[in-house]
Amino acid sequence: MNIPMDNSSFIDAMVRMKENMTPENRLWFLNRLVEAKFILPVDIYPVPIEGKIASDATIRYFSMKTSKDLIYLVVFTSVEELEKWNKNSNKMYIVRNYNDVKALTLKIEDYAGFVIDPLGCNMAVQKSLIQSIDNARNPNVMITPERVQTKDNMGLMPVLNPPSKVVNSLCEYFKTQDYINCAYYMQTIRKGEEKPTAVLVVDFSKDGNLKQIFDKIAAAAHKVMEEGETIGLMPSFDKVAKKYIEGVEPFYRK
Repeated sequence: MNIPMDNSSFIDAMVRMKENMTPENRLWFLNRLVEAKFILPVDIYPVPIEGKIASDATIRYFSMKTSKDLIYLVVFTSVEELEKWNKNSNKMYIVRNYNDVKALTLKIEDYAGFVIDPLGCNMAVQKSLIQSIDNARNPNVMITPERVQTKDNMGLMPVLNPPSKVVNSLCEYFKTQDYINCAYYMQTIRKGEEKPTAVLVVDFSKDGNLKQIFDKIAAAAHKVMEEGETIGLMPSFDKVAKKYIEGVEPFYRK
């Protein structure tokens, strides 16, 4: 097999991050990941003729299950890595970029993510990272959990006319999540600053990792925010948030 592809910079980024998990190395890895191309072994029926896949063809991708019963799509960075896994010269494969792999992984509910070179670097990219990767790669758009201290801040005030593009994007996302009860668009002015910072206060009924919940909400806002815009996130059960949203009409209610 001879596939013209070069993932050397991506492989270097993986090695660098595994050796030293710093924010800089993680960002370098994410930037190289979205530029990479991957080999996906497949079964295709009917068999392609002269390399062309029929429009009604059935394509079966290969996956692997971990000891914890998590299922990952299998992808490879090179022919050599593919052949470590399967030396069959007749094995069919397709080459796809990161966005193709991302779309396929998110589409298949059973997939926990995708694993890169299982007999080489053996790095798993989980769905939680895939879903928030755009936000993680763009440090210029700051969307972080917000701690509002009444001593140093003016507290929270409702925004009467929040930006419609952000509100609409958030509402569309909230409609797909049963655990989001309502959300308030507030703002605060931090000590030493003159311009207000937007703060999203969210009421939800779900146990779990607060950061993961906020990452998904942040991704919905990030899609339509301008570079340099900032927004904070607070759960409604925070005692400061609870105080200031009392009597305020939420912009979204389930």
